[in-house]
Amino acid sequence: MVRVKVRFFATFREVSGSSETSADASDVAGLLDALSSRFGEPFRLMVRDRGEDSFVVLVNGRNIRQSRGLRTDLAEGDEVSLFPPISGG
Repeated sequence: MVRVKVRFFATFREVSGSSETSADASDVAGLLDALSSRFGEPFRLMVRDRGEDSFVVLVNGRNIRQSRGLRTDLAEGDEVSLFPPISGG
């Protein structure tokens, strides 16, 4: 496992009560599990019950959908950003 910085935006910030934290994980799925344990059921519902398409994860500014999705590996010092779904008109 490696230590990463996590930045929260919009509803993720509201649910976590913070704009950023750090956590230990080896991949994005493990990180989301760790954060769900830390921040409880409302956070878990945002990241697990709605599926990968219901939020945006960037690792060092790159969308994980361009990589291995939730199986994207993390490296020491990576910055992970969590955003709710982006909508527009």
